[in-house]
Amino acid sequence: MAFEYNYSARATAMRPSPIRELFKMIQRPGMISFAGGLPDPAIFPVEEFAGCGEVLRERGKEVLQYGATEGYRPLVLEIAHRMEPLLGRPVAPEEVVISSGSQQVMDMLSRVLFDPGDVVVAEAPTYPGALHTFRAAGARFALVPCDGEGMRTELLAGAIEASRRATGRLPKLIYTIINYSNPSGACLAERRRRELAEVAERYGIPVLEDDPYGELRYAGTRVPTLFSMAPGGVVYASSFSKVLAPGVRVAWAVGDAGLIRKMVIAKQGMDLCTSVVAQALVTEYCRRGHLDGHLGKIRAHYAAKAAAMGAALNEHLPPGAVAFSAPTGGFFFWVGLSVDGQELFKRAVEEGVAFLPGDTCFPDRDETVGEPHDGRRFARLCFTFAQPAEIGEGARRLARALQRA
Repeated sequence: MAFEYNYSARATAMRPSPIRELFKMIQRPGMISFAGGLPDPAIFPVEEFAGCGEVLRERGKEVLQYGATEGYRPLVLEIAHRMEPLLGRPVAPEEVVISSGSQQVMDMLSRVLFDPGDVVVAEAPTYPGALHTFRAAGARFALVPCDGEGMRTELLAGAIEASRRATGRLPKLIYTIINYSNPSGACLAERRRRELAEVAERYGIPVLEDDPYGELRYAGTRVPTLFSMAPGGVVYASSFSKVLAPGVRVAWAVGDAGLIRKMVIAKQGMDLCTSVVAQALVTEYCRRGHLDGHLGKIRAHYAAKAAAMGAALNEHLPPGAVAFSAPTGGFFFWVGLSVDGQELFKRAVEEGVAFLPGDTCFPDRDETVGEPHDGRRFARLCFTFAQPAEIGEGARRLARALQRA
C-alpha cells in the first residue's frame, strides 16, 4: 500500500509550469519549436567562456567553497558598476543580491512581501513563470491591459482601487517586464514609465522592474529605467540567461538595502548561495571585456531572426487569420488569432510545429481580482531558438494547422 502524504494547503494548490510541461510534448524528432523562450545555442560564447576557467586555477580554493548568500563579492562589485549608468545613481554593494536565475528574485520577493491572498498588479498578458511563482506564494492578480507601448498606465490607479475595494487592502507589488515584454514584445513607453513611477509612489506600492531583455534592442534608443525615475521602492532585476547563457543560472536584483537584506535572509533558506563557480566564471567573462563584445553579436543575430520570422509569417499565414507587430527587441512575437489557441496548438503539434498558447500568459478567472482577461485567441512565438531554415518551414506548418483549426 502506497504511503499517503498529508500535503500542505500550498502544495495542494500547486500546478505545474505550463512552459515546463510543454517541453515534454514537443521533444519528438523533427519538431520545430517556437514555444520555449530559449536563446540560440549557436551563438553561445563557448570558447571565450571556457577560457575563463583559468579563474579556477587562480582562485579555486575560494570559489570551490561555500560563498556569501549576497553573492560573490567581485561579481557584486561588477554588477554595481555596470548598473550605475542604467539606474541613474551609484549602486552600493548592500543594494545587490546575486540569485540563481531571475525566477529566484520573484521567489525571494514573494517570501518577504506576500501573505496568502495578497494581490500582485501585473500587465496582461504577462510572463507565465511569474504567475507560477506568485500563485505558489498564495497571491492573486489584478490585471492592467497592454498595447503596443506596454502597460496602459492610465488604467493602473483604477486597477489598484478596484483591488482595494475587493480585498480591503492595497496590492503588495506591481510587476512589469519593462523592455520587450515576455510575451507581448512591447517596450513600455517613457511617458508611461513616469506615470507608473508616480502611481506606485502615490500608493506606496513597490515595483519589480524585470528586465531580462533590455540589452537586446534591435531598433531605436534605450528608454530610461523605471528605477532611475523613482525615489525608491523599485527592485530592478536582470539576468545573464539571455545575454550569455541560461545554463550559468546567474541573475541579480538591485533595490533598497533593507529590502535586499530581507531577500538575502529568504535566500539563505533556499540554496545558501548561488553557485560560486558560476559567479566566478561570469565575473571573469565580464572582466575580460567579453560581454560587451558579445552583446553586439547577439543583437545582430537575433535581429536577423526576428526579421526572418516576420517575413515568414507574412508570406505563409492566411490573410486575416493572424495579427501581429514586429518586435524591436527581445525574443517574441505576440500573435492574435482568428481561432482558439489551444485548438490550434493541438493541430500545430500534429503538423510538427509548436508555440505557446496565449491563455498560459493570463491568470485564471478564480485567481483574478477585478476584470479577468481572455488569452485564448493569442499565441506567443519565440524566434530566437529555431534556425533560419526552420523559421520558414515552421510558418508553413503553422499555416496548415490554421487551415485545419
